[in-house]
Amino acid sequence: MIEKKELLSENLKDFMDYAMDLLKSMDGTPEHTPAQQELVNAKIQNLKIYLEHLETSYNENTPQGSISDENHDTPAIPDIVL
Repeated sequence: MIEKKELLSENLKDFMDYAMDLLKSMDGTPEHTPAQQELVNAKIQNLKIYLEHLETSYNENTPQGSISDENHDTPAIPDIVL
């Protein structure tokens, strides 16, 4: 079972480590057998769990708890300026 960690940085590290593992398992995609395809799809599902943990951890560590549009129940996408 994939468990959420206490610290945001730990959840980010878990997500990134697992994402790299997933990328490595995708090598040779055109030649994948059905078993390899099933493994990659299972890893994609696990990566979604890691991402949910990361999102939850991030929102728990922000002053507002989460960013949302006042007129909607769905989270707003903030403008990012680099």
